[in-house]
Amino acid sequence: MEKITLDAMRNYIIEQELTDSVAISLHPDSFDELVLEYLDTNGNQIERPFEILGIEILQDNTGSVARSHIHTLNTVQ
Repeated sequence: MEKITLDAMRNYIIEQELTDSVAISLHPDSFDELVLEYLDTNGNQIERPFEILGIEILQDNTGSVARSHIHTLNTVQ
């Protein structure tokens, strides 16, 4: 994905038919850009946990997710 935006994330979630059994992990830069766009769109308000269409969006702190890539994590064990 060239740039991760709110619209791109919504489309990805819908196209991949993701459910609340997964979470999405993003590179810190991509995560920050997405959060800033979300705040701008939603009047500087953000829910905790940060979710789009019911899918939790997390910041990768392991260094394993490349910038502008989406990593899907199973949340059900």
